[in-house]
Amino acid sequence: MAVEILPVHVKPRKNRFDLFASLQGFEYRNNDIVVISSKFVSMSEGSIVSLRGVKVSKKARALAAKCHMDAKMAELVLRESDYIVKGVPGFLLAIRDGMIAPNAGIDKSNVPKGYAILYPRDPFETAEKLRQKFLVEQGIRTGIVIADSRLMPTRIGTTGVAIACAGFQPVDDLRGRRDLFGNVLRVTFKAVADGLATMGVAVMGESDESTPAAVIRGAKVEWSDKKFSWRDMAVEPGQDIYLRSLVKNT
Repeated sequence: MAVEILPVHVKPRKNRFDLFASLQGFEYRNNDIVVISSKFVSMSEGSIVSLRGVKVSKKARALAAKCHMDAKMAELVLRESDYIVKGVPGFLLAIRDGMIAPNAGIDKSNVPKGYAILYPRDPFETAEKLRQKFLVEQGIRTGIVIADSRLMPTRIGTTGVAIACAGFQPVDDLRGRRDLFGNVLRVTFKAVADGLATMGVAVMGESDESTPAAVIRGAKVEWSDKKFSWRDMAVEPGQDIYLRSLVKNT
């Protein structure tokens, strides 16, 4: 079966809104995977902060001076992070809920000037509620991916990453299977949700496309009613092949 990636166009929104209602107008089908921008989810729940009202701590001022960045952004990163890995000019590399991202995923693009947009408060809960909405109100089984764009080490440009999902297994454990030459796979996992996020992000775009969601049709996944968390998709920093090569945490 061919796989299709279909854009879902939505008019720009500024205030809180009903996320499920905003995605209607598209003809969804059973077994569709709905990929939604994390920023769009954040906007729907009002996770936008006015930088004018941010009070800066001493630690944030010190980090901002060290990394040549805005002190209010540094303060927000400290609030939103589980811990800071390292700082570079303009950014703090931070981890939150198993996700590593510059400035903890906080962004000032696609929001009014003077504001910053945070990650969704509980993206896995939001994904699960959306899955249930499609099931109850439209009678169809869907997979939900809340996706963000992400830089990859040594690569130019952004790709996609799933910060949450619902309705299917986010990771496929391939250990014990054999490759084309009969070699036993010993450490290989397939990041299913991240792969779908990348497909969706490629269609949604990064600037003024006004396409905050995409539907992936025909993708093969292992459907599941289990409630997932970030622990189903992440490894501890001490096990991460990249982080183990970096300097000690800040």
